Amino acid sequence: MTQVIQETEQPEVKRRTGGRSARVRAAVLEHALFELSENGYLGFSIASVAKRAQVHETTIYRRWPTREELIMDAISEFTNSNLQLVNFGSLAEDLAFNMRSIANLIQTPIGSSLIFLGFTVSTVPEFKVLMLQLWEERIRLGQHIFEHAIARGEWPEHYNQYRVFSEVVGPILTHYFLLQRPISEEMIQQRVQSILRDKDNFKIKD
Repeated sequence: MTQVIQETEQPEVKRRTGGRSARVRAAVLEHALFELSENGYLGFSIASVAKRAQVHETTIYRRWPTREELIMDAISEFTNSNLQLVNFGSLAEDLAFNMRSIANLIQTPIGSSLIFLGFTVSTVPEFKVLMLQLWEERIRLGQHIFEHAIARGEWPEHYNQYRVFSEVVGPILTHYFLLQRPISEEMIQQRVQSILRDKDNFKIKD
């Protein structure tokens, strides 16, 4: 079985173009991810991020009053840059691409850190709320491929979005983190076919 992607030493964080403010923001968010990956949530330090990004701490606090807000902005920027919306004209192709993107993301050091972070910060109320907001955003963005499929007649108009999301993401996380097995193209195609076969089970009953 072939692995979709191998881990890399450092994540590729896409930088925004623009003026100084945009460059500062990009630098802070990038180094916030490195800080989070290396030291985790409990060891995360805004002072360290400022030193890495070569900016003053006050510059960071003006934009992100709390470390939770900085962390969540960095995570959101990273996931939005790495999980693209596509429309190949086929739900099977769109789903497979989406799953490959998720697989590639979680097999990077940053991606792995973010997943573990999501499972370990439930005792921090502020961060728990922000993490739930992030997942809600990912669910909302992920529905675009199903909206295209509905327009093509490939998918039921009224369906359980949360159940679909768990069927797309859940098995990938289980396979990689719990079973500690590489995510193969074969596994992705099996998951796609399973979702397509069960599409009527995702309908919301009247």
